[in-house]
Amino acid sequence: MGAPSPHVYEVSEINDFQERVMRRSLEVPVLVDFWAEWCQPCKTLTPTLERLVAEYKGQVELAKVNVDQARQLAAAFRIQSIPTVFLFVDGQPADAFQGALPEKAIREFLQPHLQAPGADPLEQAREALAAGQLDVAEAAFQEVLAGEPKHGEALVGLARVALGRGDTVTAGHWIDAIPPEDALHFEQGQRLRGVFAFSEAAGDRAALEAQVADDPADAEAWYRLGATLATQGDWEGACRAFLEVVKRDRGLREDGGRAALLAIFDLLGGEDPITATWRRRLAAWLF
Repeated sequence: MGAPSPHVYEVSEINDFQERVMRRSLEVPVLVDFWAEWCQPCKTLTPTLERLVAEYKGQVELAKVNVDQARQLAAAFRIQSIPTVFLFVDGQPADAFQGALPEKAIREFLQPHLQAPGADPLEQAREALAAGQLDVAEAAFQEVLAGEPKHGEALVGLARVALGRGDTVTAGHWIDAIPPEDALHFEQGQRLRGVFAFSEAAGDRAALEAQVADDPADAEAWYRLGATLATQGDWEGACRAFLEVVKRDRGLREDGGRAALLAIFDLLGGEDPITATWRRRLAAWLF
């Protein structure tokens, strides 16, 4: 019987059992399956346990103990018939059953001891960044990097977080770390360098949105909102805000709204749908 999952393994020695079952169960529940090659019910139960453990993807692990090869362990647990299955939680046996239970019964046996899988940190990071929650986004992207240090989207995300705080030095550090072979995110990182100038005018997104809602004629607030959205990679929102600047005050920052739009068009490239849409809208207003 092969191990179909990294969460399924053989245990035959007492010392190994202490490490891989008792200590490991302090972190995640561990099933211990006492079985043997000659045991007919084991040939049904063990593959079912392996399949379920693989399905649970790390919420529970399976230690298989062949009683013919691990007589000391079998004696220590007073195994008189097989299959016998123990569930270890927090270093101690928490429950047990004998015989080849059906899959539904095994799920019911496990359910009280399993924790719901945590939210995907990458999805959390995306949502937090879109909402302007920079601290939350940073923590979630860092969690992604802890498991995959060269994760392109996480590195781009951390660069955007830094830009959202006006920290171009740290943003550059994260952009430099994006591997060139990750063409999509490498290109996104290079584009982000083009918005470094906007970071100096960026501010709190929610506050600026409230400011323009309260006073739609405030061209400076529109410009700062556009700069903030640009640092976060919200190109549509940034273009909308900068066009408001063009409409309300061409003299602000020496026609800064138009200059900002042209900079974004250059960053995204002429084939990008956002460029095509907002270039038309800018031209319609100017001409």
